Amino acid sequence: MALGIYIEFTPRPGCRETLLARLREEAESCIREDDGCLRMEVAVPEKESDSRVLLIELWRNRAALNAHAAKSGHSHAWQEPLIEDKRVSVCTIVASPQPQN
Repeated sequence: MALGIYIEFTPRPGCRETLLARLREEAESCIREDDGCLRMEVAVPEKESDSRVLLIELWRNRAALNAHAAKSGHSHAWQEPLIEDKRVSVCTIVASPQPQN
């Protein structure tokens, strides 16, 4: 069963662009290198005064996510100096309709 991970970051003052750049790199790496990573998106709210950064992940199953987490060198410690707060929700995907072309 697919898993969605929704992470909301509140960057420290002056750290938003650095956080965005690093999350983009991480997202590109995961989608290329991690079998079972189906989607990895970095998003920002449209309201300019909202400094939050969102990371949206879709994984084929728990085994794929566990393999990602077990990769050599995998760590989220780099985030600590850049963020004030981080909220993580891990969810079972119950519906994900695809557009009909």
